[in-house]
Amino acid sequence: MRRRTSVALAAALSGVVGLAAPAGASAASQGATVVVSALNNPRQLAWGPGGSLLIAEAGRGSLHPGAYNCYTGPEGQTCLGATGSVSRVANPRYARDTQPRRVVGGLASSATPEGGNAVGSDGVAYQDGRILAQETWAPPAAVSEPGLPTGQLGKLLAVSGQSTRAVADIAAVELTENPDGTDVNPNPYAILPAGGHRTIVADAGGNDLITVDHGRTRVLTVFPLHGCGGTFTEQCDGHSVPTSLAWGRGGALYVGELAHFEPGEARVWKVSPWTGRPLGWYGKGGTLCRSDTTGFTTVTGVAFGPDGSMYVSELTGGADGGGDVVRITPNCHRSVRSVPLPAGLAVDRHGNVYVSAFGVSDSDGAGGVPPGQLWRLRF
Repeated sequence: MRRRTSVALAAALSGVVGLAAPAGASAASQGATVVVSALNNPRQLAWGPGGSLLIAEAGRGSLHPGAYNCYTGPEGQTCLGATGSVSRVANPRYARDTQPRRVVGGLASSATPEGGNAVGSDGVAYQDGRILAQETWAPPAAVSEPGLPTGQLGKLLAVSGQSTRAVADIAAVELTENPDGTDVNPNPYAILPAGGHRTIVADAGGNDLITVDHGRTRVLTVFPLHGCGGTFTEQCDGHSVPTSLAWGRGGALYVGELAHFEPGEARVWKVSPWTGRPLGWYGKGGTLCRSDTTGFTTVTGVAFGPDGSMYVSELTGGADGGGDVVRITPNCHRSVRSVPLPAGLAVDRHGNVYVSAFGVSDSDGAGGVPPGQLWRLRF
């Protein structure tokens, strides 16, 4: 079985794609502001130069689906194109209902024929004066059309000016080493600068973190199986599936996991960024905020605010499974805001929270889900 590793696949398997958007899903109804509209499957957020905000867009697959660029994979019919991108918002604190300003384009993307459930340039960061984008992986032999950027698949890419080059082959770690010892299933997803030339990558399919330093890769840590009552099946495979990275309290690294669809069973790990040693986790049975026993469901983003509060996006969280953002204060108080199908998170020094909404839909809307957006809200 191919593991449920991507935001898009998570949404599809949990039944929220192909249905109408959750009730009360508009930004206005939640007291939020739409910062950017018409995004193509928006995912990770990262701060860029001059206080700008970068948005990883996984793209919308092929603009012209056909037999030459589509194949039938574990997620159904999938079409490959060069529609992945990175958008930049110059003044996110004040911007309102703008159109995407794409500063990077032509990145590999695979999606349904109508542009939903995309995977591609899921991760973004700004480091050493360059934009970094992380491409997920798919079998290059799946699509035979020449000219498609299949050479980007599974790579950490660096963009400087008009030049895009591969910094490291992240998928190769899983393909050659298989650190967790389970099925071989690379899906590099989120990235985070770690000082100097060092970058940390979360491989959602590999259940691990990988560091990159001057192009050299090293496994930092592997996350254990958990949940499912200790009995792992195709319906509950017990994998961690790390999807999100953030720097937080005490200079530690925090890692959110998608996990395996059991409500409340996902966790946010605290990890040493140098040794990879787990230092505890938030969630059911966790060693951090023991008084908060609710746990998390399908985590797709983690960020910290200026007061030390932790923010967590849950793709299928909330009573209706439509998605939300959770805030955990330093004294472990929990509050929640509904956000439909959220992905990446960022918080500015004023306490404004930015989140990718409708993160499994393209700029036109796909599968009954409104177009991808960037929201700004406050707790």
